[in-house]
Amino acid sequence: MAVRARPAPLAPAPLRPISLRSRLYGFGSVYAKTLRDSRLAFIVVAGLLGGIMLAVGSAIPAVFPTQAARDEVVHLANSLGALAQGLAGKPVNVGTLGGYVQWKYGPFFVIVASLWSILALSGTLASEARRGSLEFVAALPYARGRIAIEKLAAHLTGMLTNVVILAIAAWLAAAAFGSLPGDAISPAAAIAFALWVGLVALAFGGLAFALAPILGRGAAAGISGALLLVGWVANGYAATVPALGAVADLTPWAWTADHLPLAGRTDWVSLVPVAIAAVVLLAAGVFIFARRDLGVTVAIPGPRLPAVAAGTAGPARRSLRERLPVALAWGIGLGLFGMVMAALSSALADAIAQSPDLAQAFGQLFPSIDITSAGGFLELLVDLLTIVVGFAAVTLVSGWASDETSGRLEILLSTPLSPARWALLAGLGVLAAICVLTAVMAVLIGLGAAGAGSDALTPMAGTVVLGLYAAALAGIGFAVGGLVRTSVAAEIVALIVVATYLIDLLAPPLSLPDAIHQLALTAHLGEPMIGVWDGAGIVACLVLAV
Repeated sequence: MAVRARPAPLAPAPLRPISLRSRLYGFGSVYAKTLRDSRLAFIVVAGLLGGIMLAVGSAIPAVFPTQAARDEVVHLANSLGALAQGLAGKPVNVGTLGGYVQWKYGPFFVIVASLWSILALSGTLASEARRGSLEFVAALPYARGRIAIEKLAAHLTGMLTNVVILAIAAWLAAAAFGSLPGDAISPAAAIAFALWVGLVALAFGGLAFALAPILGRGAAAGISGALLLVGWVANGYAATVPALGAVADLTPWAWTADHLPLAGRTDWVSLVPVAIAAVVLLAAGVFIFARRDLGVTVAIPGPRLPAVAAGTAGPARRSLRERLPVALAWGIGLGLFGMVMAALSSALADAIAQSPDLAQAFGQLFPSIDITSAGGFLELLVDLLTIVVGFAAVTLVSGWASDETSGRLEILLSTPLSPARWALLAGLGVLAAICVLTAVMAVLIGLGAAGAGSDALTPMAGTVVLGLYAAALAGIGFAVGGLVRTSVAAEIVALIVVATYLIDLLAPPLSLPDAIHQLALTAHLGEPMIGVWDGAGIVACLVLAV
């Protein structure tokens, strides 16, 4: 008699419901994972928007404490030539805290938020499609339109949160630091300003989102970023060069030219076409993505990288090859900004020459700086340059860390390559990319200084200090990646950049103890744009980098 053995039936494993927390932040949905993956960018942008608003709000009453000093600011704003006013914008109520912030820093907030939106929305679908990870997401029982909508919703959540942070920071800065009549910023004005920043950013980001499925991330981000910056410049000089008006009219810069809420002038109607453009472009991006083949893009011819940077001949060369496009983009962007600012020194010199009182006021405020030289003018912007260079280092460290977080490191280490050798050589590739970034920035700043008739070598040499600061931050990122884990290296560096900037900017006007101020590495860099270097700071940067 034969007995046939049968396996005992397996009880089906109980299905665990996905928690609400995982659906909102984590791995419970496409929306939640996108929100989690973008936390670094959110920290960076929140620190920039909210932190700089608070820092500037605290510094203005300290630098211009009296009504007479404010009157000098008004005189300066109205005395600048067409070149300077084209970039600075309309000087409306610049004698108040809000008016000064709107005039001098308003476009900066828009550009920061827009660049974040452009980079995020151009890559959230296109980058995943290019590297093949989107196929796994598309294999789920989700329509492609739903995938795009959930990824877009995650970005909109981050943008809304940053808009709220910016509005609170604007109101709080005036409430905490306003010292003269007219310095107060109402909640309505703060909301109007933050809403303007968010909507303009989404309009440019929406353009990148719509173009990315067709052209790919790089081309979409490049076109949108170029229109952002060209529109800003064209809108500023449209009155001086009427031919630029046709270009400016295509961008939200011209549509919202009279919307200056922090200065007491609000044009709510001008925000309507911006909102409509953002909605239409974002909807077009979802529609196009849902109907195109994944990863199939139209190539736009462009220049190729030099052969020395191509290939995969070793970790150092491969690391440089992968970081080089990012380094060139940062270097060209920062260099063009520095070149324009250096060129503006001649216009400022003309304004000061026509006003002895203005020259005396600047001499009292900045006794060690020749404000009429390109280097002196750039020295006033070093705080801004250091924080942007810092975030350039964050992106390079993030790329270095992606070898491990993306799973490629296992393949690399299957060759006769030790983890220590990979870390060393790949890190050298990042430092080489920082050298390229610094060189490009120095050359462009030198051209701007030469065009203004100023000494070009001093600000070019000062740019080297900014490169050393970026290398120090990269060294910190390498240390965090080795001692903790690479997945948090870029985030830690971003937090250090924001904390350093805020300490350096807030410690003097708030009369904080000198020991706190000395914690900021940027407090030990001297005044490099005018040739004053701090030897201890330079050594500290080199030690951190090595």
